[in-house]
Amino acid sequence: MSNFLEFLEKLATHCGVRFEVGKFKEGEEYELAASILNEINRFLYQKNATLPSAYISEFHKYWEENHEKILCPKINLDGECLEVAKVLESIYRSNTIKVQLDTLDLTKEEIANVRFFTAIQDFNIDVHAGSNPFEFYKKHPDCFKPEKVKDNDLLVDELLNFLGAQSQRDKRKPWMLNSARLLVEKYDSSAYKINKVHDGDIAEIVNALTAEERYGFSIKKAHMFLRDMADLGVWKYKRNIEKLDVMSDKNTMRVALRTGILQFRIPLLASFLDVFCYQYSLTDRLNREAWRKVWEEWGKISLNHRPPTPASMDYLIFRLGKLACRRTKRICPPEKELTKKKLESLIPQDRLIFREDRYCFFTEICKPHRKILNAPNSISIEGKTGWKSGKANEGGGGGISS
Repeated sequence: MSNFLEFLEKLATHCGVRFEVGKFKEGEEYELAASILNEINRFLYQKNATLPSAYISEFHKYWEENHEKILCPKINLDGECLEVAKVLESIYRSNTIKVQLDTLDLTKEEIANVRFFTAIQDFNIDVHAGSNPFEFYKKHPDCFKPEKVKDNDLLVDELLNFLGAQSQRDKRKPWMLNSARLLVEKYDSSAYKINKVHDGDIAEIVNALTAEERYGFSIKKAHMFLRDMADLGVWKYKRNIEKLDVMSDKNTMRVALRTGILQFRIPLLASFLDVFCYQYSLTDRLNREAWRKVWEEWGKISLNHRPPTPASMDYLIFRLGKLACRRTKRICPPEKELTKKKLESLIPQDRLIFREDRYCFFTEICKPHRKILNAPNSISIEGKTGWKSGKANEGGGGGISS
């Protein structure tokens, strides 16, 4: 029996009907395959005249309306968030873990301006080619002065060249120019004053930075910027502190899925089926909620050493997901082997980063069936290779191209 017929047999089983493989004569399988693949293609990827213009296929409409019911997400189903919090407490009890950047002797206002403009570009500035934007500021301070940047393409190009931002300049340059104008118009040309203007309200600051796409701040970038301002001692917050989330990306998602703080009915679908990224958006939102729940459960532990915001966990969780929790690099020793000496080798006090001998702290929490779970990928909705450019009609062909 061919693998296609095996596939149909499984589908029939799920539908509660019997599929008689033996009834097909030689050659009939291919006629059946052609008919079924045509129906699958029409449902998944072809637009017909009855669909509203916003949709690319019948499946697109169905997936938008029902993806959450199908995936059936659960947070902290069996108390996993508290178990993760206990492991984190055992680590933070003896280690100071937070963002560490060499800010030299810059003032808080200078640090805020440097991080504001680099956060927009979403670069990992502490590892990018061994460069330090705070050193760059010393030599090129005008690149970080809003009143000079707002109308000067040359200053923008100078900073982007330093960051190695060669791609998507048509987006990156307007981000810099518009965000500089935002600082000039609303914050007296100083990123440092953003916190004071909004009276230390995290939710209000995030809303202000993400209100318009032209500023370049996504939710993730805004939370990353606010986290760094807190960890570097530049800002102190007064309200909605619990809403400063762990940044959601494939690394923090991977750890969330494997520890079980975030669970779905099935392993997540490949991006080809996640039309318009509804699954990805759902996972992104719930991943942040799950890590916030870990932070909340952590607060229930007596005499805990919980960091001041959920986002402050990101420095450890991101690196764990990236460096330890990957199939080719994961080492899962028994929890009893995670001695203080080993923890210090993983998180050296001078740099607070992982060395090559990488271990997973959550080995006792990650169940065997979860250790293979992966974070979702996302396909651009718009653009030359996006979903919208991949529309096809009943004439066949079409789809996303490379």
